[in-house]
Amino acid sequence: MAKVLDDRKQINQYLTDIELKLKDLRIRYEQYFAGVEKRAPIREREALERVIRRLNQRRIMQTDLRYRFQNLSGSFYSYQNMWERIQREMDEGRYHRHKSSSMVDSGAQQQTEMDRVFLDYQAVCRECQRNVPPREQLQSFIEKQKESIRQKYGNVECTFRVVNDQGKPKITVNLKR
Repeated sequence: MAKVLDDRKQINQYLTDIELKLKDLRIRYEQYFAGVEKRAPIREREALERVIRRLNQRRIMQTDLRYRFQNLSGSFYSYQNMWERIQREMDEGRYHRHKSSSMVDSGAQQQTEMDRVFLDYQAVCRECQRNVPPREQLQSFIEKQKESIRQKYGNVECTFRVVNDQGKPKITVNLKR
């Protein structure tokens, strides 16, 4: 009985990781297609595909976990087909990036950056075996940092990255001048 519970817990953790990585990958591809990122996140996609293939070879006895896995893998392969189609259109010159300087797009871009930072922070916290703070707390911290940077350096573009600093999650900022 204990082995079944451990197996269930392990599979559930794999599925949670797949879910987070898929969301992060979707955001990174959206940024790539919008021109924010210079390169497609191909390595991350291949790594996620390997994890899904490896879990697919494993027999999942629990119906709820098997159903969840099938939904996640189906979503991944649907996104993968869409990403390949858009990449093909870009290569053929038929895809036009939807860039706009409107406030709505700026807000959406900030939201996707916040999603990326929060997902990275969650991953590093799990890696360091630390509790993840609420998203609102992290967002408030980043907004304060942005305001501080604006006051100190003016209206410069900045990006935030999460790193593992000796077993502690740390947010770093890169200024683009």
